[in-house]
Amino acid sequence: MYEKFFGLRENPFRINPDPRYAFMTLSAREALAGMTYGIQARKGIIVLTGEVGTGKTTLLNMLMQWLRKQHAATAFVFNSHLGVDDLLDYMMADFGIQSESHSKGQMLMRLNRWLLERHYAGEPVVLVVDEAQNLTPQLLEEIRLLTNMRPRRRSCFKLYCRGH
Repeated sequence: MYEKFFGLRENPFRINPDPRYAFMTLSAREALAGMTYGIQARKGIIVLTGEVGTGKTTLLNMLMQWLRKQHAATAFVFNSHLGVDDLLDYMMADFGIQSESHSKGQMLMRLNRWLLERHYAGEPVVLVVDEAQNLTPQLLEEIRLLTNMRPRRRSCFKLYCRGH
């Protein structure tokens, strides 16, 4: 219907937001600029909030495209209803980190080594959590603790959350 009426080649309205069809309002541009600045300046945890339907997931998809162009290591958690062990397992897989063990301690040691390697190579590492408002207090604390993995004064790891 939309394609024929507006002369479009494809349907711009899909279940998953497509950043190619985003209308970048001033507030959307500012939010995206704030997130990219936070990554470049290695600011740590950044939270993107807004009402339902305001384009937060679309902005995160745009951020992910930008991160790929920056050759950043990324993990995108789109389901925030995970247990602690499941989150760690998911992150390791999405970052492409191989771990021989599934014990939490061994996985954290492997993740820390990998983060330090990326840090010293000057490569950014970003974890994006969509629907972060659904995180349990325990899982949120586990994620916060991950930001403690750092050499000296700077965090190796950045977290971007989206919630309302």
